[in-house]
Amino acid sequence: MTAPISKAARKTAFAIGAGLLSFSTLAMALPSRAVTTESTVIAQVEPNQDNLQMQCPGSIGVNDVNFRVLYTREAGFSRIILTRRSTGQTIAETTLSYDRKNDKGQAIWRGSVNGAADVTLVHLSTRAPQVGDQVSVGYDMQWGRGTCARSTTPL
Repeated sequence: MTAPISKAARKTAFAIGAGLLSFSTLAMALPSRAVTTESTVIAQVEPNQDNLQMQCPGSIGVNDVNFRVLYTREAGFSRIILTRRSTGQTIAETTLSYDRKNDKGQAIWRGSVNGAADVTLVHLSTRAPQVGDQVSVGYDMQWGRGTCARSTTPL
């Protein structure tokens, strides 16, 4: 049996460094000089690996096109769905692939519709994508903008 542990003898340690998160509760029973270590949990924390899923709706005003870009942390800006604004009919759905960063440090993603029309997406930020970010989408030689919001449905 161990002696009761006083509040002054109970210590909690947190360590965050080099990507590791550690939590440990140490308890010392002073009268009997016994030391008890409770649970220790160590988890690797990787940047940008949360479960963020976003949809970035927008429009290209000149040619009656709405778009919806789908984003996940795992796949990035992976798909775009183009619809006719006046009818709601889907024009095309295509995958996007990461291309490079432009001279401003913004990520560029590219795809094509039926091998005929190019689709280009520029993430208008230099940081990792997050809710509220804007994207610029080029399709059929016209450009439009959209704003990203958290997706409430699985993508």
